[in-house]
Amino acid sequence: MRPKTVLQWIFAGAVTGILFPPFILLGFTRKGLTSKGRLCRPLANLYTKVLYGAFRVRVVHRGIEQIDPQRPYVFMANHTSIADPLAVALAIPQPFHFIFKKELARIPVFGWALLSLGQIMVDRENTEQARAALAGTISGLSGNNSIIIFPEGWVSHDGRLLPLKKGGFHLAIRTGLPIVPVRIEGAREVCPPGGSGHFNKGVISIQVFPPLPVCGKTETDIPDLVKKVRACLTLEGAGSS
Repeated sequence: MRPKTVLQWIFAGAVTGILFPPFILLGFTRKGLTSKGRLCRPLANLYTKVLYGAFRVRVVHRGIEQIDPQRPYVFMANHTSIADPLAVALAIPQPFHFIFKKELARIPVFGWALLSLGQIMVDRENTEQARAALAGTISGLSGNNSIIIFPEGWVSHDGRLLPLKKGGFHLAIRTGLPIVPVRIEGAREVCPPGGSGHFNKGVISIQVFPPLPVCGKTETDIPDLVKKVRACLTLEGAGSS
């Protein structure tokens, strides 16, 4: 591992150790996912600005004006790097809840923050039960609290969009929340997947597309929704305009 990478990890660990504990403690005192999610956003913003500022990473966004900041959505983004979640969190104006796999909850400090600040854990081994429980949990959210999900389910190591899993689409239909495709570019160059986690100087671009309504949609409409989201994330078809 390069000396600069080691220094980056030491810095990130120090920032995590300083910023996370107060928010974790506050999170455990809050009741309800909505309240916890509203606490997570300022932490994510501060954490991202400190880390990305030190690593000389800039996040730019476009298309935010196409969404109503007072409404909740299901944001669906492509996933090419560990740099993606913080970049998306910095760009989106709503309080948010990431859908994350249960394995991440085992990471000291980071996992505690996910659990205490209202992020939503899923067990991918029991798909149908997970869908029903997840929809019930999210239906209890209020205000403009939104969901962020990476529908590929994994980081794409070659940069090409992986097949989109349908769980997020079932979730959107069951809760009635419009789907907002979010395309991330540049994160792969900033922090290449499969490497040591080193951050290079660079720009991460976040493009937000117009919401896709799901009102009146059923599970038979999911293939069409998948096609529309995929068109946005790959910049193909009318969705890229």
